[in-house]
Amino acid sequence: MQGQSQKRNRCGFTGTVEKLNLEDVIQMACLAGTTSTIRVLRGNQKGYLYLNQGRPVHAGAGQLTGQEAINELISWSGGRFDLRWGIPPKLPKTLSGNVGALLLEAARVSDEHSGEEYQNTRKRKDKRQLELSRDSAAVVLELIYARRRQERLLARTRTILFALGVLALIAWGAYFAVRGDLWRLFNEVRFLITRSGTRNTVRFFGPPIKVEGGEFYYQDGERRNLPTFDIDPTEVTIAQYAEFLAAVGSSNEYDHPNQPLNKGHSNPQWMELYTAAVTGCDYQGVHVTVNYPAVFVDWYDAYAYSNWKGRRLPTEEEWEKAARGADGRRYPWGAEEGLGKANVYQGNPLQKW
Repeated sequence: MQGQSQKRNRCGFTGTVEKLNLEDVIQMACLAGTTSTIRVLRGNQKGYLYLNQGRPVHAGAGQLTGQEAINELISWSGGRFDLRWGIPPKLPKTLSGNVGALLLEAARVSDEHSGEEYQNTRKRKDKRQLELSRDSAAVVLELIYARRRQERLLARTRTILFALGVLALIAWGAYFAVRGDLWRLFNEVRFLITRSGTRNTVRFFGPPIKVEGGEFYYQDGERRNLPTFDIDPTEVTIAQYAEFLAAVGSSNEYDHPNQPLNKGHSNPQWMELYTAAVTGCDYQGVHVTVNYPAVFVDWYDAYAYSNWKGRRLPTEEEWEKAARGADGRRYPWGAEEGLGKANVYQGNPLQKW
């Protein structure tokens, strides 16, 4: 606490943040289901996040509000904070969706705005380490522990019910997934990937493709310039992502420094998809193989995979330039939208997820 005095009372707590990410402070307050105000101070700058029963409803930082304000607060490298119970009446509602989606988007924006983020991951990890004293966090943690016990009990119940309705292999996998010993599961079933038959033969799609630098049309016609870069020829496949999970296990060595606490890189939907791919079953009526794109992963999962491979995620501009091809086409098949060519979703993908 750098000698800062602590205040703990029924109104909240105040402290200096040193070795705990601001994201963690926000998540603690949300997990506790508090209706509270988090104020963040850095020099002369101030920012606020308002929570109603554990859900973010409004954020402000200077002239910024909503998601942009959260993006700004997350980009700050340190400072002071205080948390007080209660929020002002008649607040504007500038935020929607769960806190995980909001923080994920803030981390993505922060990284994309930092040109040297990927080369300086270790430095950033040290720079953004924060610390919250036990006494300061006790009020919130007491509430979290009680809620966590309930969540773990519900999770165990759901896992048991799910296991009763599937094959023994799936039940075993769900058990290991709950325990976090994913590497054990994947080591047991990896042989299925290389078994005979074309369905589960892992394909090699070739080395990264070089994308020449220069001008390109960005989105609706804006001219932008990018240096030369390379990009993988296809999306990450189910087999490639499974190899990553088997290799890293429960290690957090490759995780983003802002990744939420207790987050892993697998989930029940991914496990169902993976099992269908390696056992020769369809997934929700769709014929899948281990060479299909990996889905049911989020930005933090993609970041960790890229870091493990010694590469990085493309920026939005790089992705669009590569997707447009050498002739700058608007769609992979040409310049005109075609019915049935692709699935189109209109809305907020973070809320949908």
